[in-house]
Amino acid sequence: MAIDANWRRIALVILGIGGLIAAGGVLMGLSSLRHVLLGERADGVVAAVLREGGLYAPVVRFRLPDGESLEVRELGSGAPDFSVGDAVTVLYLPESPHDFRLDTFERLWLVPVIVAGLGGFCLMFGAVAWALSRNADLALVGERAFTVVSLSALIIGVFVLWSTVDLYTVGGRARGTVTEIRESRSMVAEEVTGPGGGAVRRDAESITFVPIVRFTTPEGREIEFHGRGGSGTALAAGDVVNVVYDRNRPGRARITSFTDLWLPAATFFVVALLFGLAVRLSRWNRRRATGRNSRSIP
Repeated sequence: MAIDANWRRIALVILGIGGLIAAGGVLMGLSSLRHVLLGERADGVVAAVLREGGLYAPVVRFRLPDGESLEVRELGSGAPDFSVGDAVTVLYLPESPHDFRLDTFERLWLVPVIVAGLGGFCLMFGAVAWALSRNADLALVGERAFTVVSLSALIIGVFVLWSTVDLYTVGGRARGTVTEIRESRSMVAEEVTGPGGGAVRRDAESITFVPIVRFTTPEGREIEFHGRGGSGTALAAGDVVNVVYDRNRPGRARITSFTDLWLPAATFFVVALLFGLAVRLSRWNRRRATGRNSRSIP
């Protein structure tokens, strides 16, 4: 049937894209693994944090075994994840010391995991399209896809909650000051109902507000970090907030509020619950329909 051929072509395209994205994530992970297994370790210190546009790039200083001092710049990120004076472990290749990684989960594995996960979701949707091309039961295919989404959200939620609980229970406490509310503007496409009742597509400006908070540790180090951004904020420049921070990496800090601490994990758990309930409801409807059909057979 034509629809089967169309679904098959769609499936092949999605599977190809997902495979390429997943392969990119795996290659990134293998590069990090190479540094972990073959790289030399050196104690370093963050000498500076350079801001280039909206990115923050830590500059790290460390010494080679022969005593030579190297100063290298790591890739930038959208929010500062290090502060000047942070002690870090550098993984570098002996034949090329400028080829290095910082020994943290975020710098080694977070991007490969995100890229590979995105590729995995594309592969899942490609598998759904392939199943539809073979006239599979749409309800059964949807249940399996929703189960994958629910379990993935649950696993991520547990990891995020564990990280938050660890920070909240053993982290240091400080009083911080909101130095500014930074606006980030972007254009997004949206559909609105036109005068004639039809859908009209237009570009709209989206504004995100991010509080920038500064606090001082008991050792006298001045730390600046970004709070959770959103379409609105109850904070203003000059507000004093309570802060919880990692004693070893003070740049890993959060405002002690539900939004900054607990909302990310809660969001993943809500997604897991909703998709899980959808699977249960679908199975219940299928069982009920099967029961009615069996009773109607003479």
